[in-house]
Amino acid sequence: MIFLPLHTRRLVIQVCCGLKAGPHQKSVNLEMSRPSSNLAEFREAFSKAKHIAVITGAGVSAESGVPTFRGAGGYWRKWQAQHLATPEAFARNPSRVWEFYHYRREVMMTKSPNPAHVAIAECESRLRKQGRKVVVITQNIDELHRKAGTRNLFEIHGSLFRTRCTTCSSVKENYKSPVCPALEGKGAPDPEVQDAVIPVQDLPRSVEFTFLYKIGRLISNCG
Repeated sequence: MIFLPLHTRRLVIQVCCGLKAGPHQKSVNLEMSRPSSNLAEFREAFSKAKHIAVITGAGVSAESGVPTFRGAGGYWRKWQAQHLATPEAFARNPSRVWEFYHYRREVMMTKSPNPAHVAIAECESRLRKQGRKVVVITQNIDELHRKAGTRNLFEIHGSLFRTRCTTCSSVKENYKSPVCPALEGKGAPDPEVQDAVIPVQDLPRSVEFTFLYKIGRLISNCG
């Protein structure tokens, strides 16, 4: 199997093999994971590969105008994305976290796949006709690979447009804009913007949870 781009091979080897050898393992040779700049060797290996994994991150979507939340400009208001994208942050302040994700959802609804997304999708389609298998593994949550036509896609961090209920665990696709009335016009990223402090009952919730909640209230009132 070939992993693209080549500079990700070190990560793949470390993840698959581990940095420390087990009691019955030989030491992992990380020399083989060093990137190669020999395109002729790469083309030869690629032409023979039957199973190909393309690994992508934030950089592939940057040309589409997707904020990367990296570096000096990597803030939403005064918070870094990694400080908001956790279950703990959601438990502390669900209104703030929903504002953050609502902003990202609204931005992504205006973006389109760029030539890199299209090239990867076309590569998958072409090689599939040759009996070769391509899988795209991405940490991006923008669904631009999907929009470009990639079929065999593994989104390791999920999607901005799939939500999981924290109570009933149901997972649903949701492309509404806004995702709920209370979030309309909210989520501006500027540092001086104050939190909307939206009541929990007005934030998005699954249909299943709402139904179970109403049934529970009905049973409680009748008991």
